Amino acid sequence: MQVLDLLGYVIKNSLVAPSWFTYFLRKLKDCFFHEADSSLKIGIQICIILGTVSFASCGDAVTKKDATFTYNEPQGLTTLDPAMAGISGPIHIGGHIFETLVKLDSNGAIIPGLAKSWTVDETGLTWTFSLRTDISFHKDSCFKAPSFTRKFKAEDVKFSFERICDARTKTTGFWIFRDRFSGAEEFHKATKLGESNRHIEGLKVVDDSTVSLVLNKPFAPLLSLLTMPYCRIVPKEAIQLYGTSFGNHPIGTGPFAFHRWEQDRFIELRRNSLYHEFDESGQRLPYLDTVIVEFIKDTKTEFLEYDNGNLDMILSIDPIFLPKVFDNDKLTESYASHTLHREEAQDIVFCGIMLEESANAETSRLPLWKSKAIRQALNYAIDRKALCKYVLKGKGIPAEHGPLSPTMPGFSNEVKGYAYDPVKAKALLMEAGYPGGQGLPEITLQSGNNATTVQVVEALQQQWLKFGIKVALRQVNFPEHSSMMHSGKIGFWRGNWIADYPDPENVLALFYSKMVSPKGLNDTRFSHRSVDSLYELALWPGIKPEQRFNAYNEMERIIIEQAPWVFLYYTVNYRLAQTSVIGLRPGVFGTISLERVRFRER
Repeated sequence: MQVLDLLGYVIKNSLVAPSWFTYFLRKLKDCFFHEADSSLKIGIQICIILGTVSFASCGDAVTKKDATFTYNEPQGLTTLDPAMAGISGPIHIGGHIFETLVKLDSNGAIIPGLAKSWTVDETGLTWTFSLRTDISFHKDSCFKAPSFTRKFKAEDVKFSFERICDARTKTTGFWIFRDRFSGAEEFHKATKLGESNRHIEGLKVVDDSTVSLVLNKPFAPLLSLLTMPYCRIVPKEAIQLYGTSFGNHPIGTGPFAFHRWEQDRFIELRRNSLYHEFDESGQRLPYLDTVIVEFIKDTKTEFLEYDNGNLDMILSIDPIFLPKVFDNDKLTESYASHTLHREEAQDIVFCGIMLEESANAETSRLPLWKSKAIRQALNYAIDRKALCKYVLKGKGIPAEHGPLSPTMPGFSNEVKGYAYDPVKAKALLMEAGYPGGQGLPEITLQSGNNATTVQVVEALQQQWLKFGIKVALRQVNFPEHSSMMHSGKIGFWRGNWIADYPDPENVLALFYSKMVSPKGLNDTRFSHRSVDSLYELALWPGIKPEQRFNAYNEMERIIIEQAPWVFLYYTVNYRLAQTSVIGLRPGVFGTISLERVRFRER
């Protein structure tokens, strides 16, 4: 069939939705500009099945729809290098390509990954990992012929971790190893001076299947730390061949391998035929042949594409469409057959209060830093349930406990935080010397300028005003806002903390006095001797998990009582998948696991 005849056939028979038709024209143009010759041989192969059209790249064989899974990453993608995996794109997509020594199951528990087992010595300093020997890297020309691959080994762990500590890598993840691995800081300084023959003394290759990590001091959450995207393992050969462009040509050991990437449009991954995991019947995973991730930035357009069947899954639902999908927390009739995962994120949204009087002009002017009663009144004056219901449309859980979110290991319902209590709020203002808010200077609350963030702070402003607490709002772009928080230039701000790894330490370190900003992430500059002691006690690997969690819960109670934050809500995300999709598991800490996903028989 000639190209123009084919185009007419598609239009005449209305075989594609408008968005697919646009995609078709785009593909057609690409083929003319990149693949056409004098005979107009353009490598288009189209398979029309049951009223839908699937397109492969020009010259590629068509992949059947029932083996291709498509979803969207609204934030786009600039790199897939694990060294730069600080945002959702490389975190989500990189998880299909790379693996770590240990990983999380769908319940958030740590399970073996590239390492099959591990031990820690009696000092709590030396962790030894026994590695799997049946794992190979994706096939690529960076490896020697004829196999164009090789087995994963202990040297790859050492190389990958040293690369994160190398100043020349310019990674955003050095902080996770800096004060933990013995010799990491010295190695970083040496590479900053251009020394290339140094190694980290705390990374020891025992043999091809055994590696030891030696710490400066005991750190019980090490396994949780090693699940982070920065700890994904890469082969030295690929870094040597691709250099700084490795992020555009990633090689790992995961279930899917990189195939092609069209900037700002989509990335395509293909099934790794060497993947080392099997299902219960002995079939090699993954089931899918292809994963396509599109980069539609507008979340409204994203939802419409999902509604038209062009996306198999969306990672969140634009608030404007929530009433269409939900009715009283249940799926509406139109979406009843779809798969919904309600995922409670390991994060907390709050308003931070600078506690150091001399930090900035705002702090020295306001009484917040020295009046615990005012800080507590601000907490009791917030109706979190109304905020989550009417402003967030169900995408939040009232933070009526402590800093730990309900899905974080160690969370306890016995830790009681702040609930809406007008009587207590008024009494505390009276106690502080500001009855009904009289005489209390206007407080400036700074936030980013994201639409949802602005709606939230405007709701807070109105709620506080009911108690005579006047709050002025100031919005700045997020990079500037973040910089001002960490440098101590503001007195009261909207913030949120998304846990990097599944351990309470990662959240409660925000209240450890030795991590005050700008050296650390304790932006409120909170300091409490008992909190510091409990934090340090919980780092010892020798104590039982329940003892660690008890220590963290006691930290929470002190923090709640001192109120360096106004606790707002824990985030809820909704992941929606088409009726045909089965095997999709809930995401944990930014993971999207697709190796067991497949489609129902049509």
